[in-house]
Amino acid sequence: MSDTSWVALGSIAGVVTALGTVAMAVAVIVTAVIAANTLRAARDDSRARSRPVIIAELRRELLSQGTTLLVLKNFGVSTASDVRVTFNPKAPAQVEELPNSDVMKWIYERYAAPITTWAPGWTLSNVIRAGHDELLPITVKVDYLGPEGDAYSDEYRLNPDHILKETSAAPSKSNDLLAIEQQKVSAIQALVRALQGR
Repeated sequence: MSDTSWVALGSIAGVVTALGTVAMAVAVIVTAVIAANTLRAARDDSRARSRPVIIAELRRELLSQGTTLLVLKNFGVSTASDVRVTFNPKAPAQVEELPNSDVMKWIYERYAAPITTWAPGWTLSNVIRAGHDELLPITVKVDYLGPEGDAYSDEYRLNPDHILKETSAAPSKSNDLLAIEQQKVSAIQALVRALQGR
């Protein structure tokens, strides 16, 4: 082989080595990006599973005809902090001027100041409708921090029709003895529903 052929082969070998080095560097970079994305996804998934989740809902008071509760509960597995609860319709500027008979006065006052810590499973409830008073849709917004300082904001548009327009069947009350028995059955059913739901 001539010297020129050896030089040509050496040049080709150098190019192949350079291409191999570039391919290896690209593979290392792609692997690093995939690993970083996997770690980030695992971290985000872990945060999502371990975060506090404060839910607002309307609930019927089972043993009181027509009474409806506004219930807020931390269904998550960690403690929320700096919890701020606001409403639409908004609290008036002078909440204390609302009459004591207005249940919204007590709800606005209860949530006027931020709640420092809200443990998992902790539930707060207030009567939002007594008897057959009118109850209009309400929006509850909850802003809070997770254990690592992550900020969360959840908004719940609560329509009372979803709760108040529930229907059920009951035996007819043809005499006083039957009415008394029906009241006992209704009380037991309410107790069972309460135990199942909480």
